[in-house]
Amino acid sequence: MNFASVGLVGAAHQRWPDVEVQLEDPAQEIKRLQRCINDLTSLLALPAIWRGSEPSQVVQTLLDVLLRMLSLDFAYARLSDAFGVMPVEILRVAENSKINLSAEEVLNMLGDPLAAYAQGSLPQIRNQMAVEGIAIVPAQLGVHGEIGVIVLGSNRTGFPEKTESLLLNVAANEASIGLQEARLLSEQKRISAELNAENQMWPVLREGEIDRARPYGRVRRVEIGEILYRPGEVGRPCFILLSVSLEIVQPTIHGERLVTILRPGMFTGEAGSIAGQRTVVQARVIQAGEILEVRPEDLRTLVAHDASLSEILLRAFMLRRLMLIDRQLGNIVVIGSRHSADTLCLREFLSRNGHPFSYIDLDIDDAYRNLLDRFGIAVSEIPIVIGNDGTMILLNPSTSQLADSLGLNDNIDNSSLHDLIIVGAGPAGLAAAVYAASEGIDALVIESHAPGGQAGSSSKIENYLGFPTGISGQELATSATKQAQKFGAKMALARAIVQLRCQRRPYELVMNDGTVFFARTIVIATGADYKKPTVVNLDRFVGHGIHYGATFLEAQLCEGEEVIVVGGGNSAGQAAVFLSQHARKVYMLVRAATLSESMSHYLIARISGNPSIELLWNSELADLGGESALENVSWVNTLNGEVRSVKAHHLFIMAGASPNTSWLRGRVALDEKGFILTGRDLPLVVDPDRSPLWPLSRPPFMLESSLPGVFAVGDVRSGSVPVKMTGVRDEQEKFLSTQKITTAVMDFPGIIAGTAPGWTELPRVEDLSIRATMTLTTFDAMTPPGEED
Repeated sequence: MNFASVGLVGAAHQRWPDVEVQLEDPAQEIKRLQRCINDLTSLLALPAIWRGSEPSQVVQTLLDVLLRMLSLDFAYARLSDAFGVMPVEILRVAENSKINLSAEEVLNMLGDPLAAYAQGSLPQIRNQMAVEGIAIVPAQLGVHGEIGVIVLGSNRTGFPEKTESLLLNVAANEASIGLQEARLLSEQKRISAELNAENQMWPVLREGEIDRARPYGRVRRVEIGEILYRPGEVGRPCFILLSVSLEIVQPTIHGERLVTILRPGMFTGEAGSIAGQRTVVQARVIQAGEILEVRPEDLRTLVAHDASLSEILLRAFMLRRLMLIDRQLGNIVVIGSRHSADTLCLREFLSRNGHPFSYIDLDIDDAYRNLLDRFGIAVSEIPIVIGNDGTMILLNPSTSQLADSLGLNDNIDNSSLHDLIIVGAGPAGLAAAVYAASEGIDALVIESHAPGGQAGSSSKIENYLGFPTGISGQELATSATKQAQKFGAKMALARAIVQLRCQRRPYELVMNDGTVFFARTIVIATGADYKKPTVVNLDRFVGHGIHYGATFLEAQLCEGEEVIVVGGGNSAGQAAVFLSQHARKVYMLVRAATLSESMSHYLIARISGNPSIELLWNSELADLGGESALENVSWVNTLNGEVRSVKAHHLFIMAGASPNTSWLRGRVALDEKGFILTGRDLPLVVDPDRSPLWPLSRPPFMLESSLPGVFAVGDVRSGSVPVKMTGVRDEQEKFLSTQKITTAVMDFPGIIAGTAPGWTELPRVEDLSIRATMTLTTFDAMTPPGEED
C-alpha cells in the first residue's frame, strides 16, 4: 500500500468555516455557544478514545457520537476503496428517527452515488433527500476526500445550523487524523500477522477468497463424527470449511494425538496434497455444516490460476508439513541405531523428501532394545519401520521399498507417453520441471534418491540468486519441488534409470526395477557425485563414519567431536563452516595451495576467521583406521611428505566430480571424463565405439546431446560452469538454440504422423508448445556452485 497515494501521509487539517454571530438574544446565544464549546471538547477528546482501534471502529464511534450530539435522523460514512479498509460503508439510524425511509433505502440513495462523490454526485443526492423532507450536510475525510466522506441527515427545520456545520468539520478533521493512525496500525498488525508462522500455517480465508475458490469445488453438508479422510488415503480433496469445524488428529497404537482444530474459513491439506501423496493424519467433523470440496486436480488448477490463493495455500501446506516433521507427527516410526548405516540412510531419505516420522534410537532406549531382543530381531534387520496404526512393518527396507510403502509414487503412470521426462531432481532438473509444467507440458521427474542433488545436502547456500540471507539446500529443493508440483509436474522417487533405449521413438527409459517409461523428449540432469579418493578404502566405512553431505542429521552425530572435511570447493567450505558450530574441531584438507580458484571469496573469509577450522593446504588422505567404524584418519602433506593422524569418527568427502553417466555410454557422446557433450562441444567426427554419429542434417542445438531430442543440463554436461564462476553468457544465442527442442522431436515423421509402432493416437508434435519444451536457457545456470578441487 502506498500511503501517500491515499492521503495517509501529510494530510493537513481542514479549515473551520467562519461563523457569523448575530446576538439577537444574548442569553440564548451564550447557551448555544456554551453547548458548542462542550460539544467541541467532546469531539477533541475522541482521538484518545479510539486510539488503537481499527478504522471501522473509529468511524462507528464517530457516527454514534454525532448522531446523539446533533439529534440527527441518520449518520453515514463511506471509506474510499483506495483506503483499503472493510467495511466500506457504515450507516447509523436514530431509534426515534421520524423519516419515512428504511435503512436499506437510505443506503441505496447514498451508497452508489457517493462512490463517485468527487465527480459531483452530491446535488443529485441532496435533491432526492429533499423530496423525502430530509436535509443533508457532507464533509470530506482527508484533504481531497481521498479517505472517504461523512453525510449527516435530519428532517429538522433549519438543519444544519452554523454551529452544527462547525462541529461536523471539526469531527471530520479529527476523524481523518484518527483514521490515518488506525490505518497504519491496522497495516502493522496485518504485516505482523503475516509474519507469524502460526497464522500463516492456519490462515482464515476471507469471504471473497472463498468465493474465488467456489468454481473449483462443490459444496456439500457433513455431519458430526464424519471422517473426511484417514491416514494412508490417496487423492483426498482439499476441504474449505464454510460453516463446520474439524479436529485433525493422528491415530497411533497408543491412541489419538491432536494436531489442531480447524474453524470456519480454514482449509485442510498439507504439502502432500499438491503432490497427490497419501494423507498422514485424520480429519473428523466436530461441528456439522457445509464444506467446499476441491479435488486434487482442481486444486492444482486453482493454485495455477489464482496467484493470491496460491500463495496462501502453498505457504500453509509447506508450513504444516514442516510442523509435522518438527513435532514428529508422521504416519511411521523408524526404530534404529545411530551407528547403523542403513538407519542413517533411511532417516536421510525421509528427511530430504520432507516426510514426517518419529525416530526411536535403540542406543538410548533400553525398553525398545530389550523388546527387539526378546523377539529375536537380528542386527541385520535394523532399522525397523512401523506404521502408526501397526499395519505396516518393514525390516531394514530399501529406500525404494519404503517409498512404495508410503505411496510416494502412487500417482506415477508408466503406461502413458510423456511429453518430457527429466532424469535427476537437482536444481537444474527441478528448474526444467517448473518451466515445463508451468507451460502445460506433461513433465515427469525421475529421481534416484531425493530432490536437490548435491545442493540438497548443503547446510547453507549464500551466493544463490534471490536469497540474500542464504538458504539450506533442502529448503531450496523442497520449495522447487512444490513449485513444480503446483504446476502439475509429477515425481518418481527412489527410482534409478539404468538404461536408455533409443533405437526408435518414443525413447524408452528403463528403471532399476524393470519399469519402462516412454518419452518424446528427455532432459538429463543426473549431476555428478564426489570423487572417492583411491588411496584409501572408503567403502569399508561408508555409513560408519564416511559422509557425502553435511546436514542437521550428520551434525548431530558430530557434536563435540573432531571431524575432517576433504575438498576445496564451495560445498566443502559450506560444510566446514556449518560443522564448526557443532564439532569441537574441523580439519579441512585441500589438495591445492590456495582456495581462490575454487571457492567463493565470502566462504574463504569465513573459514580464515573461524578458530574452530584448521585449513591444511597441499594435503591428501593417506589412511583410515578402525574396526567396525571409523576411528582414525591420517593425511599427508604432498610437498614435504609429513604424515599427520588424529582420532576422528567422521570424515566428509566433498571433492571432485564424477558424472552419473555410466548408463549412457554408447548412447550419447561423452568426453574423456564421462560428461555429456552438447551443442558446439560435439566433435565433428564421433568415435563410433563410444557413441553413434549425429543422424540429422541440421547441427545439434546448444544443450542437445548427440542423440536428437535428448538434452543435458547442470553438472552432468561437459563444460558446465558453476554459478560462482559464470560470467555473462551470450543469452540470446542460448535462447535461440534451446527454443528449437521441439524441432528436434519433429525430425521423426513417424511420430508426427502418429504412426510409430505401438502408438496409434500420438498428438502432433507441432501441438506441443515450443515455449514449454523448453526454456532450457536458464536450466543450465540454475545449478548451485560446483566443485573444482
